[in-house]
Amino acid sequence: MKQYKVAFATGSRADYGIVRNYIAKLNTDPEVDFSILVTGSLLSAEFGNAVSIIEQDGFHIDYKDAILQKMGSLHETCHIMAQTLDDFSFFFSDHKYDLLIVLGDRYEIYSVSIAAAMHRIPILHLHGGELTVANYDEFIRHSITKMATWHITSTEEYRNRVIQLGERPENVYYLGALGAENCLHINMKNVPTELHNLGDSFIVLFHPETLNNVSPLEQIEEILKAIEPYTKNYNFIFIGSNADTHADLITCRVKEFCNDHVNCHFYSNLHPDGYHYVVKQSIALIGNSSSGIIEVPSLGSCTINIGDRQTGRVKSSSILDVRCNAIAIDKAIQYTIEHKDEPILETPYYKENSAELYYQTTMNILHEDRQQYKKFYDVKL
Repeated sequence: MKQYKVAFATGSRADYGIVRNYIAKLNTDPEVDFSILVTGSLLSAEFGNAVSIIEQDGFHIDYKDAILQKMGSLHETCHIMAQTLDDFSFFFSDHKYDLLIVLGDRYEIYSVSIAAAMHRIPILHLHGGELTVANYDEFIRHSITKMATWHITSTEEYRNRVIQLGERPENVYYLGALGAENCLHINMKNVPTELHNLGDSFIVLFHPETLNNVSPLEQIEEILKAIEPYTKNYNFIFIGSNADTHADLITCRVKEFCNDHVNCHFYSNLHPDGYHYVVKQSIALIGNSSSGIIEVPSLGSCTINIGDRQTGRVKSSSILDVRCNAIAIDKAIQYTIEHKDEPILETPYYKENSAELYYQTTMNILHEDRQQYKKFYDVKL
């Protein structure tokens, strides 16, 4: 029996948390020699050293590419990208794979994908075709699409957009969002005991918008101004930002705010099960995380989606889009409190058995005959 060498490259807690149930199936398949390649903020103490979450789940890390996560400017972000590209090019020179799996739109994964493509390692790209207009993730995601041969999208609309980018329809699969299914399977062993009985609460998760000129500090101040009147009667759980440019400014200010307010608590990271649990128990997620769009509706909570970072994504009616303005955010908080007992019926990213579908599709890809060259597909106009 042939054994296929397959790797999943991850640079943030978000993409690992999404795929964990799917890659567990690959990891236990005797036909697959499975590897996890780690870089980015997962290896940074500043961002909670979240690689420990992967190891806690029982996975072996085959490669750790530790790079200093200085995020004070776009130049420093570009330097991280250049270092990651160089490191993974060297790694792929001696480590060949039948398939590299990457997810989404992170700048670290962009560098990993370039290195893999240049070393002729076939790529399976997850979560392509999506839109996020206020962040550099937008053009990174579409660039990775052009380096990948196979694609799994979370909605049919996104599948059509990947095809529009010149990808062959038979290589583009709409299988739903893994994160939307993960929400239904929470292991309480991975939930910190202090979070078991939060009472009435909100979760706050806000990332920088990297394609506009608005200061992240100005934005987080508007959010905190809206939240402060509610801190006497509600608990607020703040989750650390992604390792995007200027994320350190947001984190520093949020920590100060939590130190001054007894019902406010900051966590650099939570295990995906812990994160899903606290969101499920909360009235709403406040911020601009993609999880607020994709996962939170499946958890039965509302999302107060702030600003333009997620503009363009398919959205449930339970998501309230608001400007980054204290008055607008306050009105949205009040609305979610008043409607907290209403059921959420619309979950556009959920597809039954998505992890199994992803796994079976991946195995089919490994078994199929490979074309020597990837060909551009012209959409008929």
